[in-house]
Amino acid sequence: MKKLWKIAVSAAMFVGFFANSPRIQAESNKQENEVIVVYKNTSGKETVIEQADTVEHVYRHIPAAAVTADDKTVRELEHDPDVLYVEDNLLVAAADSTALKAFSSSTAQNASAFSQWNIKLIQAALAWNKGLTGKQVKIAVIDSGISPHEELSIAGGASMVGYTASYRDDNGHGTHVAGIIGAKHNGRGIDGIAPGAQLYAVKALDRNGAGDLKGILQGIDWSIQHGIDIINMSLVVSGDSQVLHDAVDKAYKRGIILVGASGNAGNGKSVYYPAAYSSVIAVSATNEKNQIASFSNTGSAVEFSAPGTSIISTSSDRGYAIGSGTSQATPHVTGMFALLKQLYPTASNAELRKKMQFYTSDLGAPGRDHLFGYGLIRFKEITQPLEKAQKAVGQAEKTKKKADIQTAQKAIEPLPADADKTALKKRLNTVKEQLKKTAESKVKLAEKQKKKTNADSAQKAVNELDSGTFKTNLQKRINAVRSSLLKTAKQAVAKAEKAATDSNLGKAQKAINELPAGKDKSNLQKRLNTAKKQAAAAYNKKVSAAKAKVKTAEQKRTKKTKSAAQSAVGKLKASAEKTKLQKRINAIKLK
Repeated sequence: MKKLWKIAVSAAMFVGFFANSPRIQAESNKQENEVIVVYKNTSGKETVIEQADTVEHVYRHIPAAAVTADDKTVRELEHDPDVLYVEDNLLVAAADSTALKAFSSSTAQNASAFSQWNIKLIQAALAWNKGLTGKQVKIAVIDSGISPHEELSIAGGASMVGYTASYRDDNGHGTHVAGIIGAKHNGRGIDGIAPGAQLYAVKALDRNGAGDLKGILQGIDWSIQHGIDIINMSLVVSGDSQVLHDAVDKAYKRGIILVGASGNAGNGKSVYYPAAYSSVIAVSATNEKNQIASFSNTGSAVEFSAPGTSIISTSSDRGYAIGSGTSQATPHVTGMFALLKQLYPTASNAELRKKMQFYTSDLGAPGRDHLFGYGLIRFKEITQPLEKAQKAVGQAEKTKKKADIQTAQKAIEPLPADADKTALKKRLNTVKEQLKKTAESKVKLAEKQKKKTNADSAQKAVNELDSGTFKTNLQKRINAVRSSLLKTAKQAVAKAEKAATDSNLGKAQKAINELPAGKDKSNLQKRLNTAKKQAAAAYNKKVSAAKAKVKTAEQKRTKKTKSAAQSAVGKLKASAEKTKLQKRINAIKLK
């Protein structure tokens, strides 16, 4: 069976959730397997339905079915020509760092009583002042469900767990996530980032905050079917999965924005799935000091960061709770995307993903980094000059070309002196420093190798640098390499002129080839060509002399004349002419 366990999620996380799972019990008894079967065609689908012991779910937009089957049947399905592959039904868990802690059971408190440092930090109020609320944006929260709450409006939903048809939250995680996204602005409790968004409760996690791949796939399938705009996945899967990868890619191609939690293993752990897939936006968590949260997974897949420590939000008991984790960071990004979707109603999901890069504070290393991605999400007034400058800097970071750097510099210059301008200048300076390091490295290689290709490469890199002492010094070093190559070529040509052997001529030509086009190269090539002609003329005389001696030997057929002919032919270069002459000598019969 195809097993895909490319990442190691904490065993304790999943064992605790699944200790009493019927699936685990079945597997321990080795009686049956819960698997996802992906088929190629209708025939494959029919085969799966026919052969499986139990068909738990057939997906509509994914060519797959979740089934239980014994080992023999699984093997048969794996080898069926109409079946693409078979996967284990992997474990899934909510991406919380700590358990939710009750904060208040009252919904009557004034909003001012709740310190929402997270909302202030991302400057959501600037969006609200522009009338942005995420209105009409449909958001599916694939989680433990959403419970009724005075501050939440639930547009609909569905249950993907077997023990209940209700999408009501019996864990608390989903309700907490939903409040961060869309809690009402009613002057009480908390303020959600996108209060006008339509929240859909897609219950794929059970009362323990645990689930499986089957349920997550159902949630994605349901979201595609119901025209969802954004999917929030504050959860992690116990391994890589091709069918999950295919499912999120399908949803993304349908125009859905998918946002996922990076995970809470910390200690430099890379991003967990599904957030690690390129079609999912991976979110890391930050604290109140704009530092990466100690529990947050990081790595190259991180695209954005958001507040994730001590976040107050709605609880399933109709009150409020505090929670920490990338689970809490993820809905911040989801909510911000809802605001941007309202602001840019015609933009595609890919375009909105690109625009979100503008709505960030660049933390950590300039540009995208492994901790914060493009930065901490932060709503701001994006003027045309600022957007132009951001795009120009992005282009310069991508190409690392002098022309693009100069364009970016010009775009940055007219901006007002603020944090955005400072951040853009910092990013551009980083590009320049990278170019300096690259150029110096290539110059060192040219000095070591003393090859034309290396010198040309170094010259190209130096040409991309701004004028200044650093560039001047590197240019001097390249010139020194060129001078060395010219000196070597002159010496080689002089030697070839003095003794026009094949070895000397070859070395001279090789040395000339290492020179850049120009007068020096042309003059040396002319001298070498002359030496080659003279050498060729001298050799032709040797060939003619050898031919004459062979002819004499054929006529006189004496030992002396044959020996003379052999000596002359032996001094010739290997060639068809030499072979022909040798045959003639061999054919001579002495008198």
